[in-house]
Amino acid sequence: MVNEAISESIMIIVSIVLIGALAGVVFSLVSSISTSMMSYGLLESQKLVTNLQIDYATNTSPTTVVVYLQNVGESTIFNLEQSVLYFGPEGSLQQIGYNTGTPPYWTVNTNTLYPGSVAKITIYLSSPLSSNQYYTVEIYTPNGYSVSYTFGVS
Repeated sequence: MVNEAISESIMIIVSIVLIGALAGVVFSLVSSISTSMMSYGLLESQKLVTNLQIDYATNTSPTTVVVYLQNVGESTIFNLEQSVLYFGPEGSLQQIGYNTGTPPYWTVNTNTLYPGSVAKITIYLSSPLSSNQYYTVEIYTPNGYSVSYTFGVS
């Protein structure tokens, strides 16, 4: 009888410890998922108030393209130099690095794009543009917003 009581007590203690450990694991997982969802929600809310447009893009020389990017949204775009820029003939875009010094590369006249302001992006190419060809510039901002523009070279 005493042995049964001791055995039952040990089983109850082990059960309580296991339930506590399981509850800790579940709480940790729920907390991790909650944090991820909040981060994702913040990123998505930033995207909703972000709106950019390329007002105009053209070549100023056979190896230089100028792009005017306007912030028509409600949020400020920081670290514009960390954006990813693609450029090339339609259907054949290449990623262009930021201010590498060796063409092709691109520069921007500001690193912060406030609502209503315009940034001038200059793309320096390693080979001249072809006449009677359409080119596309595509920009992805650090917060994940993208905008593209296609123009013709005559």
